[in-house]
Amino acid sequence: MFPETVASNVFIPYLRKLLIFELRRLGMSQTDIARLTGVTQAAVSKVLNKEHFHSEKLSGLDLAEQELKAVSKRIAKLLYNGNLNEAGYLANRYWWLVAASGDACKAHERYGWRKSECFICTKVVYPELDVSRGLVMADLERALLVLSSSEYFGFLIPEVMSNIAVAIPGAKSIYDVAAVPGRISRSKTNEVLYRRPEFGASRHLGGILLSINGKFRAVMNIRYDEVVRESLISMGISFKEFSSEDYPSANPAASAAADLLEKCPDCRALVDVGGTNIESVVYLFGNRAIEVANLAVSLGDLYYAVSVKYGKSLGNL
Repeated sequence: MFPETVASNVFIPYLRKLLIFELRRLGMSQTDIARLTGVTQAAVSKVLNKEHFHSEKLSGLDLAEQELKAVSKRIAKLLYNGNLNEAGYLANRYWWLVAASGDACKAHERYGWRKSECFICTKVVYPELDVSRGLVMADLERALLVLSSSEYFGFLIPEVMSNIAVAIPGAKSIYDVAAVPGRISRSKTNEVLYRRPEFGASRHLGGILLSINGKFRAVMNIRYDEVVRESLISMGISFKEFSSEDYPSANPAASAAADLLEKCPDCRALVDVGGTNIESVVYLFGNRAIEVANLAVSLGDLYYAVSVKYGKSLGNL
């Protein structure tokens, strides 16, 4: 009955191992790592000496390696800097967002829970929302947590700022689409900043999702330049380019998406090359916010690596 069983038996042991590696990489002693992670020094030593840990699977949990690495690095840094309460909150919040977004259900079933339409976790986290909206909100908040944990995603935020939106199944209006009010920005130290998401918060991205009639349920905009283009190609992401000036309407990107995604069924991205007073941006598409966020995190990592390789300055981005 209790989803916490999955946390204690599957999620926490795996996250603890990631934290042990990260804290050691930061230069912490095995004794201090043991104290912070709640195990013995011998257990820490055993984890560090296990060569094939990263090939292990999280049984029944649908979690991408990219997001686990990003979140564990952020938690480890908080622990290393002595911010224990903040680290504990982040770890627990992340777990409950994973569970509330439906990605612990298979693991829960393996522990004997056979209810076909279970909504325990979603209603625990979002008691005021119906299940479909709770699932969307958990997906979106989890995506934002992962984006804000990434070391390099901030470099992909354009001058017009970013946003990420996800629609409930069968969305009919922008109030069926959740996004970040006021968009996603970054601080001078590259920290990702955002407000708690709401339904109806983005007419722009909401309009894009409504225009494509459920082909994708999530979309996000990021910066576009030659390094982003190279990164998209390197990752094998299919995309089409367009100019907003060629789609005169209240929402040119929505008009372009309706047209181009029909012509390019394999496209996961659309690039607005910009125009007069229009900044170039990329729109990333997926079926879930966490899927789009993980794609953006991977692009951010590659963007940083390519920029460093070519000696491109990141200080002014």
